[in-house]
Amino acid sequence: MPPYAQAWHEAGHALMAHQLGGRIRHLTLEPEEAGAEAATAVEWSNLSRQELALCSATVALAGPVAEMHFRDEDAWEDTSLASAWRADWAEAERHLGLLAGEAGELESARDKILAQLRRWIGDPPIQERIARLADALDAHGTLDEVLFEDALGS
Repeated sequence: MPPYAQAWHEAGHALMAHQLGGRIRHLTLEPEEAGAEAATAVEWSNLSRQELALCSATVALAGPVAEMHFRDEDAWEDTSLASAWRADWAEAERHLGLLAGEAGELESARDKILAQLRRWIGDPPIQERIARLADALDAHGTLDEVLFEDALGS
């Protein structure tokens, strides 16, 4: 994955988590463990099991949606096959599986979240915030809580 596309990807995860009330501990483009190219660490509090599952699934899908917007590609049908997003897709489905009883319900819940995220990323102020985060992440490689908040202008 090209480095700046990866920065948009991680910025998408982080901004969505932030908007859902998560505390961003750090985000990084630097590999931390075998197979992981980048990571966003989020701390959640005061969420029910269902709320946590929905928030986690939404955050997992926000990275690929942000990256797709950056790349200006329309290949939504292929996102489940993209090797770079395999972990995000699996994470979303694992959390949605806690909410959905059947495979059809899981697919419907995933599609609903993807549609909401596509509308979210279409908002120019959201695009600007993701771009600021991606710029800061690209420049530093890793953002802690302070650098994250600084990049957002919070």
